[in-house]
Amino acid sequence: MPKEIRKSKAFYIDTNVVLDYITGRNTQTISVLEKIKSKDWKCVSSSFLTMEVADYKKDSLFFVDKAIDKKWEMRKIIRETYNKDLERGDFEKVFNWFAEFLDKYKCLSLYDFLTTNEDWFLAQNIAFNSNLNAPDVIHLSSAVLGAVRGYCQVFVTNDKFFTVEAKRVIESRKLKGKLKIMTVAEVEKNYFNKYNVKPISN
Repeated sequence: MPKEIRKSKAFYIDTNVVLDYITGRNTQTISVLEKIKSKDWKCVSSSFLTMEVADYKKDSLFFVDKAIDKKWEMRKIIRETYNKDLERGDFEKVFNWFAEFLDKYKCLSLYDFLTTNEDWFLAQNIAFNSNLNAPDVIHLSSAVLGAVRGYCQVFVTNDKFFTVEAKRVIESRKLKGKLKIMTVAEVEKNYFNKYNVKPISN
């Protein structure tokens, strides 16, 4: 386990938080992530995040550069989203878009937390015992394993449904002392307000 992660606060970052930051669609997210960076605290996430971000950008390129230019109706756009005709130049845009983010936000490290049969058994168990979809299960199980191994203490997300389900899973597994689930607003309140109080518990 990296020593610097053990000594400082470390946050597991959900994909929706990264997209809020990259696209600039949530100013509070940008502010909080910049504050985390300024304190030299660490952010981690699953390597799976890269694929989700790539999917988002490919959908965006298809919608803006292809579908709208062709003046398709919304029904056709939705139908053809699964039959994209992106090309090499588009894929380079996707890669460069994410690479620019990683270059700007160097405090984020990506790990493959699910590496053993036991790790995947945990993910499968969460999938069969929660209302979470597969991508959310991968992130939550990765964060649980990361917390147990000392890589993170707080899971940061802006997904309200995920927050409720994840807290239930964490509580059922008696992991509240290892991993907290917080929204970006809660991170700001608990770690960056001038007169912040003791961090909330799940």
